Amino acid sequence: MIIPLNRVSASAAVPDGGSDGAVITAKRVEPVPLQSVPAEPANLKAVAKLEPANLKAVKLEAVKLEPVQSEAVQLELSCRTDADGNQVVSVTGELDIATTEQAYAYISEVIDSRPTPVSVDLSGLTFCDASGLGVLAKIARHARQAGRQLKLTSVRPPQLKIMRLTGLDGVFPELRRPVPAY
Repeated sequence: MIIPLNRVSASAAVPDGGSDGAVITAKRVEPVPLQSVPAEPANLKAVAKLEPANLKAVKLEAVKLEPVQSEAVQLELSCRTDADGNQVVSVTGELDIATTEQAYAYISEVIDSRPTPVSVDLSGLTFCDASGLGVLAKIARHARQAGRQLKLTSVRPPQLKIMRLTGLDGVFPELRRPVPAY
């Protein structure tokens, strides 16, 4: 589910670093964990009593399952123009299988909307699974095919480590370790 957030009015957008893009929020509801609770006595069924003559018999107890509430997980995407006129997309929340389609659609639209370089600020990214890494690679490919420069900024150490282990840092030169000078 995508919920546009109206953080600024259209008249507040300025090309000198102010926000001039929409903010999009994707909500994902986690699978509901189940909790077992003993059922009413009327629902209990005794199959057999445990007696020496019948060692395989067991007493079955009906169990009533009730859902436990879980918090919604969000991905928030926003776009602003920096002082140089470049687009900066901020990613906040979780980039996973439930939010990758929204992220791809939003960032691709930013890439296609203006012929300026695009930076994706990952400072607010709290979680990124394999599908999140995949969508970052897909976005990089889209930018390359559109002839746009795309770079990742403010990548947190846990995400950077995974990107290096998977080779995704090869797609984003700014993530590569500097080569020591001898």
